[in-house]
This record gives sequence, C-alpha cells and structure tokens, in this order.
Amino acid sequence: MPPPPCDEEVLTMTVGSYSEATKLANGSCIKSAPVHVGGHSWRVVLYPNGRLVGTTGFMSLYLQMDEDEGGGGAAAAAAAGDDVHVVFILMMRDVGGRARYLTSGKVAAAFGRKGDACGNERFVSREHFVEFFKSGDRFAIRRECDLTIFPAGSRPELGASRRGVVQPPEPPVLRARAPPLSGLHADLGRLLATKEGADVEFEVGGKIFAAHKSVLAAQSAVFKEEFFGPTKEKDTSYVRISDMHPESFKALLHFMYTDSLPEMTMNSLKEGAVLAEDLLIAAGRYNLKDLKSLTENKLCSHVGVSTVLLMLAIAEQYQCCKMKKMCLGFIGSRANAWAIIATNDIENLARSSPSAVKDVIVEILDTRMARSKRLIKAFIFACCFQMLLLVFIWYF
Repeated sequence: MPPPPCDEEVLTMTVGSYSEATKLANGSCIKSAPVHVGGHSWRVVLYPNGRLVGTTGFMSLYLQMDEDEGGGGAAAAAAAGDDVHVVFILMMRDVGGRARYLTSGKVAAAFGRKGDACGNERFVSREHFVEFFKSGDRFAIRRECDLTIFPAGSRPELGASRRGVVQPPEPPVLRARAPPLSGLHADLGRLLATKEGADVEFEVGGKIFAAHKSVLAAQSAVFKEEFFGPTKEKDTSYVRISDMHPESFKALLHFMYTDSLPEMTMNSLKEGAVLAEDLLIAAGRYNLKDLKSLTENKLCSHVGVSTVLLMLAIAEQYQCCKMKKMCLGFIGSRANAWAIIATNDIENLARSSPSAVKDVIVEILDTRMARSKRLIKAFIFACCFQMLLLVFIWYF
C-alpha cells in the first residue's frame, strides 16, 4: 500500500544586513514571512544573539507553527490530541558568491498548537558564522527550511518530539552537507569519482584510492615536494599511509578536489572524534589551513554536555584555539559544569590531557568569582539605596 501523499515546501528568509541583525538583544528574533503548508502556517525564526540567556553569542534557528489557514485548525488539533508530524531541515546559505551553507540535518518533530517551535539553540556561534560566511563588508544570508508535512494518522519514521520549544537530536559530529558543486570544483569532483587519468594510488587501511598528482600538488606544497620536488622518490605512483583511517582519507581527498567536506553520518561520538583527529592531523601534515578551520568550525557547532570534554582534549592536542575557547566558555556555565561532572568523563580528560583539566578548573573558578563580584556589587548598591531612602524619609 503506497504511503499517503505529503505536502512539501521550502521556507526562505533573507537577511541582507548582518550588522543590523546582530544589534538585536538576546531573546529578540527575526521571522520570515508565513508560508501555508498542510493546512497550517509556518515561519523560520532566527535569534541573531541567541534565544536563551545561556546561548548569547550563538545564533538560534527554529521552525515555528504560526497559525492555520482557517484560524482554528491548530487549536482543534491540540484539543483532539492530534499532532502535526513534520520532517524538516534548517539551513543557512551564503548567497554572497561563495556557495557555502550550514545545515542541521534531518529533524522530525510534532507540532500541536500555535507557537510550537523546534530547532537548534546553538545553530552556529557568531564568531564562526562571520568566518564562514563573511564576504567583504556585507552579508547576504538566506535561511531556508525544507519542510515536509505528514497527513493525519501518519507520522515520519524518525522519532518525533512532542510540542514546545525543543532542541532536536544533535547532528552527528562533522555532519556537513556539501553545497552543490559548480564549475571547476564540480569538474574535479567528477574526475575524482571516475578516476580518469589517475596517476597515483594510495593504500590506506587496506583500501586503494586513486588520485591525480597534479591536483594534490596544486593544493598542498607538501604533495608538490613529494611528487615533483628534487628529493622525490623514484616511484611516486604508489603511496602507503599507515596512520589514517580509510573514511578519513576519503574525506581528505574530497576536500582537496572540491574544497568542501562530503556529507558524513557518524554512528557514534567515538567515530566522529576519530574522523576529526585524522583530518586535523592531515591538515597539519599537508599544510591545509582551510581544512583545519572547516573541521574546527564543524566541531564547534556540536559542543554539548556529552561532547565538550572530548572536544576540549582534541582542541588542546591540535591547538584549536577557537574550539578550546568555546569549550571552556560552555563549561563555565554552572548548570553545564554540574551536568558535565555527572558524566564522569572528567577522569578520561585528566588522563589524556592534564593541562586541559587545569584550564577547566580555572574557567569555573573565574566564572564563579565574576558572579560573586556581581552579587557583591548588587548588594552594596541595594544597601546604599536603602540608606539614601532612609535619609530622604528622615529629612522630609
């Protein structure tokens, strides 16, 4: 029996002035024009400086049920206990000429009443947003939402979250859907896929990868020296790499041919960490600064209670300053600190990176001292105000 038909639509919102958008305070948002799909009205909602107090410095991005077309369908659905099941993908796309975008991965959710929203409270940090998207002095960023509405009585296969503002399951580490390739990058991508004219083979973990010396040499001075330099070996048509995983090397080749990372789905945090470490090692070995920056940015977008200590250890080992700063800032929150301690991962961090543990302790103490100073100032101000009030009452 064929599945019931679904309604599909793409919601878009273009923000032409980044500087104006970032003037909005934490908790303030920008909404797209409503789009009617499946009998309901939907909007893309952007909080340029975060939705919650703890997300200041991040951009929060959501899909929101605005209202139904007739004005009462959402309320009736809520009263009947019938949720609207939705599968969607949130995306930030650069339309300034560099064809880059960030994506949330596929999310399934259930909406029951007007105002229900689902999205990511830490979609991207403002620091990494600027580095990833900035083109000259102005921005032209398109927020998109690829939306699918399932008919009543059916639901998507993915697990759905019921009602309210929620954060969807964290995307797998380093999940990044590459932008549609065009021009030279598209041609090089096809060349890598077809292996036509390949003149070098790499053996990695028992798997063979064919490539082109000239392409690799054009991207990396290290490969240029290895294949065409005066100290090259006699036979450069076969290279064995023993300290890298096959999937990581495949991603490395994809980056060198297309200047992007392929779409990758990690089955576990451990696999994601292995891939990240391999790419960071490769970035240093082959002098690929853009690869290190891209890998670091993807890791930063997935900082959370279950990942922050592992990412901090990686940042410490491979000198990823931005990621280390973000991890320590996340740990500095009192609520986050207690949740992280409860995971017992701090022992693993102490064994693998003792200096990082010291930084964690300093960050927590500095945060508490700053909070204490604010409380002391507030107490002194309150006391002074009360004294002035008493003087005023006594005098008059």
